Amino acid sequence: MGFKDLKLKNSYSSDNSDVLEEFYIPVLSESIEYKRLTGFFFSSSLAVAARGIINLIENNGKMKIVSSAFLSKRDIESIKKGIEEPEDLIKENMLRSIDEIKNDFIKNHIKALGWLVAKNKLVMKVAILKDEDGIPVSAEKVSNTGIFHEKVGILKDQDGYQLSFSGSINETGSAWRNNIEEFKVFREWKPSEKKYFNFDYDKFDKFWKNNAKRLEIIDIPKAIEDELIRVKPDSFSRLKENLSRRMSSKSKKIELYDYQKDAVNAWLKNSMKGLFEMATGTGKTFTALGCAQVYLKRFDEGVIIISCPFGHLIQQWVVEIEKFGLTHPMIICDSTNQGWRDQLADFLTDIQLENKNNLIVLTTHRTFSSEDFRSIFRQFKSDERTPVMTIIDEVHGIGAEKSQEGLLEIYDYRLGLSATPKRWFDDEGTEAIYNYFRGKEKTVVFEFPLKKAINEINPRTNKTFLTPYRYIPNFVSLEEEELEKYISLTKSIVAKYNKANGKEKKELLENLIYLRADIIKDAEQKYKVLDEILDQLGEKLSHTIIYCSPGQFDRVMRKCNERNIIAHSFTMEEGTNPKKEYGGVSERQHILDQFGKGVYQVLVAMKCLDEGVDVPQAKNAIIMASSSNPREYIQRIGRVIRQYPSKKEANIYDIIVIPSKYDKKIRDIEIKIFEKELSRYKEIAKNAINRADAFDKIVKVRGKLMG
Repeated sequence: MGFKDLKLKNSYSSDNSDVLEEFYIPVLSESIEYKRLTGFFFSSSLAVAARGIINLIENNGKMKIVSSAFLSKRDIESIKKGIEEPEDLIKENMLRSIDEIKNDFIKNHIKALGWLVAKNKLVMKVAILKDEDGIPVSAEKVSNTGIFHEKVGILKDQDGYQLSFSGSINETGSAWRNNIEEFKVFREWKPSEKKYFNFDYDKFDKFWKNNAKRLEIIDIPKAIEDELIRVKPDSFSRLKENLSRRMSSKSKKIELYDYQKDAVNAWLKNSMKGLFEMATGTGKTFTALGCAQVYLKRFDEGVIIISCPFGHLIQQWVVEIEKFGLTHPMIICDSTNQGWRDQLADFLTDIQLENKNNLIVLTTHRTFSSEDFRSIFRQFKSDERTPVMTIIDEVHGIGAEKSQEGLLEIYDYRLGLSATPKRWFDDEGTEAIYNYFRGKEKTVVFEFPLKKAINEINPRTNKTFLTPYRYIPNFVSLEEEELEKYISLTKSIVAKYNKANGKEKKELLENLIYLRADIIKDAEQKYKVLDEILDQLGEKLSHTIIYCSPGQFDRVMRKCNERNIIAHSFTMEEGTNPKKEYGGVSERQHILDQFGKGVYQVLVAMKCLDEGVDVPQAKNAIIMASSSNPREYIQRIGRVIRQYPSKKEANIYDIIVIPSKYDKKIRDIEIKIFEKELSRYKEIAKNAINRADAFDKIVKVRGKLMG
């Protein structure tokens, strides 16, 4: 079988044809040679055409690609000023792109690319387009330049027959899958088409031999070639496995649970606005993507903005988007992508010009609220034609005064996600969130509380949605010196409290809670209880998280080392950028992977392990220090109650300080504070397996305090 046996059309448009299945994959499968001239090439094109690429290789075929250099406007300015050479910047940008890859699917595409280069199955060259003054042109302008407007592909089959295709389509995954693209096909063996084939053939040949005007064609930098070869799979069978993962993933499309479908419908009925108040681990992300999917089907053109509190959560969203099966183009807008401003502005311009249809923008709350980000979207929405949807993850974070600036009224459809959307001690911030996400009827359109997730059976797994847990509160007292300091501090505030009015009383009480926390969080007796808990867990200790304050951190680590417990820190110090020494993932992800495997028995963590970090293997939490903020303890519970095959239940050890002596002058206010903090312990206890025992301990301590 060869090209002559294929039912080929003279032209294709992705608007009315599946160009991958009808053209690209079939002709690649019959080819022994593939030459490509393209504005941009990305390894994702290997994945979407995996079957064709695999067959090309099995035919002992080879590929030649000429692709435009990716130089940003900032790069061009550096070249103009004589700071950088174009070749050096190309090498630096390509190396950074390889190093920054975090998504497993994309990582496998790069490995496939490395295998092709190493086996001499692929030769790549880079085209540097220059202006009239001989200065390189930025990538943002390349796609609008006539030289690269017509992209060309030349293919040859085993019988020597050749064909070409030329048109607007780039060699990228999103171009072949999503964008509305058109191209013509010319068959050499057909007399009426031969001259057009020859034109395409000569055009590629001119580029390949560096004979094109205003273009300098260079070989792919040796450093890039070496890096690609370094990450290649070690065999053709492994290459097939890597390329085929995307194909097999399509058969495992995520199916939403009934309750998730209910949430999507509730959001739709509320004018596509609202909050999902769902316990950690109950599928907020996939539920939100269900809303995104409905939105993308409803509008021919559209942009979705997904904002997260931290950069590492963006990468989790990328993975979940891939799993869910959304294949739309994505741009990450944060500090890891220095060129995001130009990329975003240009892509949105393409949507306005109807050259592109859809885009998913992933960003952080900080960038989302920045003037640059807001300005780009204000300009985009000036024609008000294309609707924009925002998904705000951990939506409570967007209520901070500076972050609120990102909540623009020009965003048409809105969805906020959080287990606890209300902000602690910030009524104004909470009100801003609720006002922004309020729809036709209400603000919170769907709830899936912790109690329901722990007790309700998931019909697909026949287990509860979240792992049942035991809550073990341990009450300790301040030592003499600590107590004196605490009482002295409290007295000074009580004097002001007794003279204050209603609003001032509330502020003073809040202030005392914070100051009290600074003293009690490092209480000496907490370490004695920690010893007891570690003794109790014994030799079987594993998958345990110890939450502590900065003042406790070193001492907790020493205790672990003294016991020969293999522990690792999990703080803001651990890096979030991919590193070669960690196999292409970040130091933080490497730590979590090792913890999941049981190599690290304990993670000693501070606040950065509260939100969004997925460690389903964790089964024990020891809380050495905590605030009374309900969001914090709910997030911490969420880290250890996610379902995992070998985990039947989780344990939460809470170490709580209560003063053992009271001055009459501070007794009343102390009782008010303790009653407030009791709400936290009761909230955790009421959903525990051992709720009766946990409540009994709390009642006894309360009785002692009140007595």
